[in-house]
Amino acid sequence: MNDKETIISLLNEFANPKKMASFFAHNATPDFLFIRPSGNPIDAKGFEQMITGDIVQEKAEITKIHRFEFLSENIALCIFTLGSKFTYKGTVNDDLPTVTSIFKKVNNVWKIHWMQRSTGNSDLSLWD
Repeated sequence: MNDKETIISLLNEFANPKKMASFFAHNATPDFLFIRPSGNPIDAKGFEQMITGDIVQEKAEITKIHRFEFLSENIALCIFTLGSKFTYKGTVNDDLPTVTSIFKKVNNVWKIHWMQRSTGNSDLSLWD
């Protein structure tokens, strides 16, 4: 598998509802941050607690990859739309957020370093 395929495989693993909560614990850099739509950052452990607490994830999938670029041989940028259906504190959400992600190759292994999620109402036509 080449580097791009490895990173896309990681994204698809992240989008698996059964693996999403613990994904960052195993696949993130030690200084990883996830920036939520509110703008508030959370680390890998906090993300896992949030997902296993008030959120029941039903469906998640990488809907479309808009940009994929290697910024260096050890850093990659990927911007994608994530189809996500979940329940938060009893409220059903059927979201389509845009997600920006930065990957770093650490000891020859690709790890997620940064992820920022928009609100859940992305307009896919803006990417055409």
